[in-house]
Amino acid sequence: MDALLLHGGEVYDPEAAGAGGHGALRRADVLLVDGRVAAVGEALSLPEGTRAVDCAGLLVTPGLVDLHAHVFVGQDLGVDPDVVGPPSGTTTFVDTGSAGAHLFGAFRRGTIDRAGTRVRAFLNISSIGATSILLAGELENLAYANEDVCLAGAREHADRVIGIKVRASGNVVGRSGAEPMHRARRVADTLGLPLMVHLGPAPPGSDEIMATLRKGDVLTHCYTGFEDNRLSVGGRVRESVLEARERGVVFDVAHGMSAFDAEVATEMLAAGFRPDTISSDVHAYSLDAVGDLPTVMSKFLALGMELEEVLACATLKPALHAGMAADGVGTLRVGAPADVAAFELVAGPVAYADTRGGTFEGSRRLRTALTVRAGVIVHEALKEGRQ
Repeated sequence: MDALLLHGGEVYDPEAAGAGGHGALRRADVLLVDGRVAAVGEALSLPEGTRAVDCAGLLVTPGLVDLHAHVFVGQDLGVDPDVVGPPSGTTTFVDTGSAGAHLFGAFRRGTIDRAGTRVRAFLNISSIGATSILLAGELENLAYANEDVCLAGAREHADRVIGIKVRASGNVVGRSGAEPMHRARRVADTLGLPLMVHLGPAPPGSDEIMATLRKGDVLTHCYTGFEDNRLSVGGRVRESVLEARERGVVFDVAHGMSAFDAEVATEMLAAGFRPDTISSDVHAYSLDAVGDLPTVMSKFLALGMELEEVLACATLKPALHAGMAADGVGTLRVGAPADVAAFELVAGPVAYADTRGGTFEGSRRLRTALTVRAGVIVHEALKEGRQ
């Protein structure tokens, strides 16, 4: 029996009753046995030989779930989930369109099935995926947005594909306009899967995109600063955006290298429009801008969101929208996968930058101290003498 006790931490349970419905914090121990959560509480009965890790002063959470990333190792865009995941407390990545149907087999064999980190994916409507993004958009040639090919690829890899992705912005679609988005919509509907739409510079415009989205679909890059497609204008959230949220559309951060404008985020947060999920959009070109998922989460602490709300947006909520919460991903419920992270909540002034040249300040930040994946410690940055 392989048993690990995370002792004395401030445990965040996203499924517990808490203020605002965002989960709750309490001092507790977390017992992990044979790759599963065995118990959460105090004075737990421990199996013989249990290894204990002192987590006093640390925030203990479910392993983070990043709803928007690019982890196709060996592809121009991809980063290695087993390199960027453990130091960030991220135990699950959702790849968002790195691969289309003609490359998904390579993505699966080379990354998904070999990674220690859990990986699921939105399949790109373009058969070539988001390859060589600095050279050309994958949807400039409409022939690649073949619905039959996408359907076949999604069905072949149905155990790993959780939705369909389209990068519906002018710098990706070129003269194809809104047609790739409409094709992606039809494929998602045929499969009964959610559609994720990337928001960037028009065309298509944000109102047209909102009209395309339905309950359970994801609008990613919701705080983009591209002037023609900002979701808030003059401090007011667009009516089409409010109507989409009312229908159950999910609004995702996806910071990335150019998609996070602190001014837009501040305006929308002030108007009561919170993100449903906080994701990084980490990839080979965005690493310097993003840092990691805890850094993006810390930016939202600086912008005034509560700690429990921020944690929910990077654990249970993305797991729910990715269809993995029923299996315990993003939770600490008994029987869930033993994916856990521990963070220091470091006090002190910190300067942040958005992706549009703006800066702002915060007073605390999350720093990863420990990451456990399937019951195995994969990252440790604990102070000497804790164990």
